[in-house]
Amino acid sequence: MAQSQAETTVHFVTLDVFTENRFRGNPLAIVEVPLDSDLSQQTKQHIAREFNYSETVFLYPPPSGGTVSNRRYDIFTTTEELPFAGHPTIGTLVYLFLDDNQAEPPANSVTLQAKAGPIVAHFNRETRIAEASIPHNVRVHQTPVPLQSILDIQPSMQKLEASIQPSCPLVSIVKGMTFVLINLPQTEDLAELTIGGPGIDRNTLRWDDGWEERKHIRIRSRMIEPVCMEDPATGSAASTLGAYLALRRGLAGTAYSFTIEQGIEMGRHSDIGVQVELDSSGNSVKNVILSGSAVKISRGTLIV
Repeated sequence: MAQSQAETTVHFVTLDVFTENRFRGNPLAIVEVPLDSDLSQQTKQHIAREFNYSETVFLYPPPSGGTVSNRRYDIFTTTEELPFAGHPTIGTLVYLFLDDNQAEPPANSVTLQAKAGPIVAHFNRETRIAEASIPHNVRVHQTPVPLQSILDIQPSMQKLEASIQPSCPLVSIVKGMTFVLINLPQTEDLAELTIGGPGIDRNTLRWDDGWEERKHIRIRSRMIEPVCMEDPATGSAASTLGAYLALRRGLAGTAYSFTIEQGIEMGRHSDIGVQVELDSSGNSVKNVILSGSAVKISRGTLIV
């Protein structure tokens, strides 16, 4: 049957992020937006839903007269656009620096333009690890989340109730990216958590007004989202956790280094690097650097 109009195609690539091994880490799709056309918000949302990954990136070509070292990218989940997310950022950086099909790959640094602001990043070609100085406005909200609200959605934690603090911190890395941080007594307790259940009732959360010595620390974590899924590697959540722990220690001018292992229980081991530097008061975050690697999985063409 003859088609009524010419097909529009876009190229894509998929990667596994926060890992050096294929079929581990967190999958990511990157869609190259053509130079001579823009994709509508609705089309980008449809494409993200088609991939059905936790996030899909839409990478724009350099602006007219611009350089390859300054690129815009949009991040979509299956339901909405995000201002920032960690694993799409690291995956996009590795793709830009290592993909053989890039006509003119950047040297060793690049600036990505996210909705949350510019992200200055560097790439070490020997270690093949990208580091991104991420936008941040860290906020530990004054009203924590009662433990009972968490037990209501994670009944398997009932037996741990006596070992967990009666409330858990509610922390934002930027406005629009907020996480409840739960400190479990033992690493083995992570395996007892359940996925696929409801999330905490947002009406019970209390954001603050206006918000809707160097150490290396290794942490095991899981990140469970309401209703649908567990995420094998979440850069924004890892950055939030690192910032919160650094602020808890509060040593003025100190930089803390974290390696956060995630996704082990779901068979997709991920290693997320986070460095957090406090300011001279020790009460505020000066800089957050997210780091990790990625490996390419597939390449193809979409008809839109």
